[in-house]
Formats: sequence, structure tokens, C-alpha cells
Amino acid sequence: MKRLEIFLLFLVLVISLLVRLYKIDRPIADWHSWRQADTAAVARNFIKEGFNPFVPRYDDMSTQTNGRDNPERYRFVEFPIYNTLVAAVWSQTGIGDIYARLVTVVITVGSTTLLYFLVKHFSDIKTALFASFFFATIPYNVFYSTTILPGPFMVFCLLATYLSFAKWMEKAEDPVIDPELSRREQSRRNNNKILMILSIVFANLAILSWPIALFFMIPLVYLAYDKYGIGMFKNPSLWIFAVSSLVPFIAWRLWIARFPEGIPNWQFLINENNIRFKGSFFRWILAERMGKLILTVTGSFLFLLGIVRKSEHKEKLFYYFWLFSGFAYISTFASGNVRHDYYQVPIIPIASVFMAIGARTLFSPPNTFVNKYLGKAILLFLIIFMFAFGYFEIRGYYWINKPQIIEAGHATDRLLPKDVTVIAPYNGDTAFLYQTNRYGYPITDRSLEKFIEQGTKYLVSVDVNDAGIQNLAKHCKVIDQTKNYVIVEMFKECIGK
Repeated sequence: MKRLEIFLLFLVLVISLLVRLYKIDRPIADWHSWRQADTAAVARNFIKEGFNPFVPRYDDMSTQTNGRDNPERYRFVEFPIYNTLVAAVWSQTGIGDIYARLVTVVITVGSTTLLYFLVKHFSDIKTALFASFFFATIPYNVFYSTTILPGPFMVFCLLATYLSFAKWMEKAEDPVIDPELSRREQSRRNNNKILMILSIVFANLAILSWPIALFFMIPLVYLAYDKYGIGMFKNPSLWIFAVSSLVPFIAWRLWIARFPEGIPNWQFLINENNIRFKGSFFRWILAERMGKLILTVTGSFLFLLGIVRKSEHKEKLFYYFWLFSGFAYISTFASGNVRHDYYQVPIIPIASVFMAIGARTLFSPPNTFVNKYLGKAILLFLIIFMFAFGYFEIRGYYWINKPQIIEAGHATDRLLPKDVTVIAPYNGDTAFLYQTNRYGYPITDRSLEKFIEQGTKYLVSVDVNDAGIQNLAKHCKVIDQTKNYVIVEMFKECIGK
């Protein structure tokens, strides 16, 4: 690598790190706090209860995830690889939200590096720098790469899979059995085996950390076809890769079927209310998410310009198959992508790539009749407004809209015995329960008498003006009460008065 290239890449990585330090110490009470709290709870319970990735547990004992009681607090979604990384860091630093967020930040800086080398492999240095820069600085991606979620780790593993697989395909040849191979040829083939093994490892990590990574394996099929044509179906190495990448995921799904109470309902994420390809679907995905929240209107222009720009490098159709895999994923989990904006995290890398191609087009116009200085000025204008519009949309995601749950949670942790279960109602959001550092219920899914019968007699609430809460505080034992919260010990004799 040339010195200028190293300097520019280093500059992008420094920017990637610095912008993610903004409000890095915020508690888990920001946007999508419920999903972050569930993820962090699994990691915290690895510290509190002992490490067992095959039986992950979080704090929620309620029926809200699938209608079943979950007294053992099973949490069977993705295999807890990301949670394990967080727990490993916490084992050295102590449990703290900032350290978990920094784990995601470091992972994302790694993803920025991988995206650079991936795009450089298929395109050129200029496009690679633009792609890594956009990935590092899109405000939407900046926020979500400081959250305690497995998505950014899946993106890292996916990019590592693409890069190792692409280099494997570039160097691979049809298998030939020849005992007289030269030492240099033997070494080259050994390197190919290493690349194949890396591809398998990272593909497994991506799929296990978030199964939607299966959709993003489509570009690998294209790379294999581009290398071998129809003969790829006769290549034993590719069959080894495919089988080895799927077997651990299948084994995990078979294993978790033994714990149905710990598997959240997910079918509604596919096509709830038949929203797929309706007008509201396109409005939410294209207008609200891509055109307003993620790329903004100016970034969308660069993205579209990159799509229509004719390929000049060896990427051929790779980027388009990558984009298609994102379309297939969003279309399949239509209601999930409409309901949750963090579901779009996996498409940020390919969006950054096409934006980079668009930016390269304006930065170095291919047509001699185009004013290159005006092209650069327009590019600068588009980038500045993309940041401005994007930050305006995303700034509220950092806010702690209900700081009372932090105060009440800390009071609960300080005043109540460590082994009790609590009710911390917060419309089903487990962020409040997480702050109490106790197991229990984020929702009142049964009568208070039933809670007491089952051994849960403490209720903490931040709805101090609610008539029902005031009645409980009047007739039951108040452990602590302020203008922001109340902690009550309940007995059957005080319920219903």
C-alpha cells in the first residue's frame, strides 16, 4: 500500500471511531432499548450465572414473547456469539453499558476496514475510500453501530466472508491430483485451503449471529458461478463450504426447538397485514427509511447514480447480486423491515458501495464535456446535506426519553434483596427491568394475586400518578417513593382495597 492510501484509510478509521464516541456513555434507555436490553441481559447473566452459550437466559419471565410462561428466562434467538464477546469484555472491565457499546464500535471499525479492502479488490482505491467513508459516517449507521445489538457483528462477519471467499475464488483452480507439484504450487494451494476455511468460519459466524445472513450468501453463488460456470455443482470444495456453513445453524435450530417457551414469535415479521409490495410498504422502505432516515434525499441521488453507472472493474455483477440479496431479505421480512428500522443495518455496506460509485462518478466525471470542478462541488454539497439531514433524523435516537427508569432501577437494585423477582411495567419494554438488575416482568400479564402466589411481591413503577399505583402505595408497604418512582411490597391482604 502506498503512503497516501494508508494515510487516507487511517483517517477514515479515525473518523469512524471518533463519531461513535458521541454519547457513548448513554444508558440502555435510548431508541430500541428493549432489544438492546434483552441482548445485554444475556451477556450480563453469563457473568452472574456462569457461561453457557447453549442455554442463554435474559431477565424476562413473562408471556409476552410467545404467550408461554418462561420462568427459566430462556432466550433462544441468534446463537449468542456477540453476547459472549460482551461478556468477555465485562469479565475484565466490570459490567457497564459503555464497554458493551465500545465492543460494537470496535467491530464496526473492523467492518469499515474490511469494506475498504473488499471494494478495493473488486473496484479501485478511490471507490474503496468513498465506500468506507460513507459506511463510517452515515448518521444512521453511526447510531446503530453504538448499540448493543448483534447486527453490526453479523455485518463484520459477512464482509469477512465476502473478502475471503472472493480471494479464494480468484486463486482457486480445478482440483488436480499431482504428486509432482512444486513447493511453490503446494504453498499456493495450502493458502487456498486457508481462505476456504476462513470463508467457512466467517459464514458460520454471520449466519449464527443473525440468520438473515442466509439471504446475503447469494453473491457467493454468483462468484462461484463466475469462476466455474455450471461446473461449480461438481466442485467438492464448494460443497464442503455450503454444507459446513449450514450444519451448525441447522443444529442450533434443532436444539432450540427443545425450549419453545424461549423462542419469540417471529412469523409476524414476514408479512403482517399482507403489507408486502403494497403502497405502504414502498412508502416506508423507500421514502421513510432510505430516502429520509438512512441515505436521505441527497445520499439517495448518489446511490441511484452508482446503480446506473456502467461497471468498469472486475466486480462485474457482484455488487448487483449483493443488492439483490438485500432486496430479497427486505421483501421476505416485509413487516419486520417496516416495523423495525434496525432491520436495515445489513444493507448499509452495499448502499455505501453504490453511493461510492456515484461519488466517484461526480469526483472524476468520465465525460470530457462534463465540468469536473462543478461535479466535485455538487458532490460536496450532496455529502454535506446528507450528513445534515441524516443527523436531524437520527439525533432523537440518542435521547433518554424516560430517565425515571434509570433512577428507579438504581434504587431497586440498592434497596431490594438480590434474589427477588420484580414487576417493572414499561409497556413490555425490558429496558426498565434491565435497570433494576433483577429478573421479573416488564408487563403485568397476570393478576397481582397470581404474581404474589408465584413468589413475585415487589412492584416498581414510574407511573406515580396512575390511580392503581397510588392505591397500591396507599394500602401496601412502600419501600421507597419519590416524585419519579415508587417501590411497593405487595401482600394479598392489600390487593384490591
